[in-house]
Amino acid sequence: MIYVSEGLLYVCFAILSGALLLRLVPEDRRPAVHVPNGFLLACAIAIPILSYVPIHKLALVFAKDFDMTYGTILKSILLDINTGKAWLWTMIGSAGLAFLLGLKSFRNDKHMPKVALFVTFLLVIWLGYAGHASSLNGFKGMLTHSAHFLAVSVWIGILFIISWFAKDNAHWPAFLRWFSPVAISSVSVTLLAGFVLMTFTTPEYVNAWMLPYGQMLVIKHLLIVPLLLFAYSNGFGYKKAVLNNPSFNPKRWLQAESVIALLVLAATGALGQQTPPHTVQETLQTVSPSPLFTSLYKGDFSPDITLQFTLHMESVLMLAAALLMAGGLLWMYRSNRLIPAFIMGILTAVFGYFGLMFAIA
Repeated sequence: MIYVSEGLLYVCFAILSGALLLRLVPEDRRPAVHVPNGFLLACAIAIPILSYVPIHKLALVFAKDFDMTYGTILKSILLDINTGKAWLWTMIGSAGLAFLLGLKSFRNDKHMPKVALFVTFLLVIWLGYAGHASSLNGFKGMLTHSAHFLAVSVWIGILFIISWFAKDNAHWPAFLRWFSPVAISSVSVTLLAGFVLMTFTTPEYVNAWMLPYGQMLVIKHLLIVPLLLFAYSNGFGYKKAVLNNPSFNPKRWLQAESVIALLVLAATGALGQQTPPHTVQETLQTVSPSPLFTSLYKGDFSPDITLQFTLHMESVLMLAAALLMAGGLLWMYRSNRLIPAFIMGILTAVFGYFGLMFAIA
């Protein structure tokens, strides 16, 4: 339940960011988009509810461990712990955002989306304040986490809204002319901030694969590969695809890209609720190793082992298959065959995962 709530929380942020940003874009530079105001209002209301789920779980655990009432523990969490303080500010900000979205004048006022977008970005900062990186590295961790999540929300949010709520196929070239640089910038910030975050939370990247956190992290990274392949195709291959096939519909391809993006957000949500292995050997004293890892690892497991890469024939074949699927995705794009391309994208991540797991010793 907690992983589902965290994933939905990230989706709500992406939807709000994308919808509000697109309201600021002139109509001649994007397809016509209609996002029901009630849908945005529901996302704003859902943010404090979904972000309360881990606090509720923490309060239940502490109340049981310390033999105290739920209310007493909850008060302590909200007033003394960063996660609780951030939730109080999130609740206040979400209430203000919901009020703005509920105003009838909001739909036609050109300034209201700017205010709502500013509040949404404040909510992103408070999310960063409540994250693992903030607790480990203070302001630097909070800033890095916030920048990482903000870039993801902008990129995936615009992608999600334009692919599922566009009413027509008008102005696609004009849309891609500004969205491609925005997406490239967002991806660059995401990757750079992601690497910095890993130095805070996962300095032993390969060793962390023994833990559930490390397994989810490598799965997330592998899912980013087909996402970037789709983004490259949609951003740079569109003009050539239209010339070769006048019936080419970019909206379907953006929808496929958005589905993979949702999988990345789901993995990100799962990471937010697992123990980051700042020191793997110490973390293994309190956290069980990942069942995925233990089922694939061929050696004798112990908490003090150090993982290393040793390429075997089976790992080389799996990695080669991943590269083949990645190339096939790009080829299917040129041929306008969406379903095979989507399957190949998922298989790129799957084969890449087994290739890495088979190579460790």
